[in-house]
Amino acid sequence: MPRSLTALPLAATGTMLFFVIIGSPAAAHEIVGQVTPLMIHMKRALLLIENGKGDAAVVETRGVYEDFEHDMGMGMTMEGAGLKTTAAQIDRTYGTRLGESLERSIQQGDADALEPLIQELAFLLMIEKFDALQATFGKTAVTLDTQRTIFWLGRNYFSYLVEPTLARKDPIEEQRLDRMLDVILYRLEDGEIQSLLKVRRDLVIGITTAFRLTLPSKVSTGMVRQ
Repeated sequence: MPRSLTALPLAATGTMLFFVIIGSPAAAHEIVGQVTPLMIHMKRALLLIENGKGDAAVVETRGVYEDFEHDMGMGMTMEGAGLKTTAAQIDRTYGTRLGESLERSIQQGDADALEPLIQELAFLLMIEKFDALQATFGKTAVTLDTQRTIFWLGRNYFSYLVEPTLARKDPIEEQRLDRMLDVILYRLEDGEIQSLLKVRRDLVIGITTAFRLTLPSKVSTGMVRQ
């Protein structure tokens, strides 16, 4: 598991939630740093589908399709970008059509179609963060702490939304991909960028294979760039 964890304060503020890692560093599926309100709702939808509550999952996703603001009581609100905004951002970046597919699935009440769409969106949000991390390489003004933060923002999409499903379906592959993410962090901390990019490539291939995703043409597999 990761050699260095940064525990961030537990809070519910405006557009994001933070969680602190408690317990053994070897605990599975640890989350470090940011978990957005939308991620929480995506997780709920996946759990509802897993438990055979497809109609409830559709209601859950419909409730956060548009940007949202929920009253949590005690003077706190949970607000965030909805699925429509988030999918549109990913569609612009990677040339996908997730927005159309999500809207159609919600309108049709098709929970079976929603599950892979949520998983694909989580995967591409992870890739987006890893692209942002890769863009920092070679920039002396960017600190290692900043790079670690970006890494965890990406990894959390895997750990929170993708890894639990894979752990049930193929625990051996889940452990293999989880170790790859550990290695990416180690290589980042050690400054071994070329090796990091090779592992990232294998990670992308592993996730797309495990979930039978079609990799958009604009998504880099993390090939080494000189």
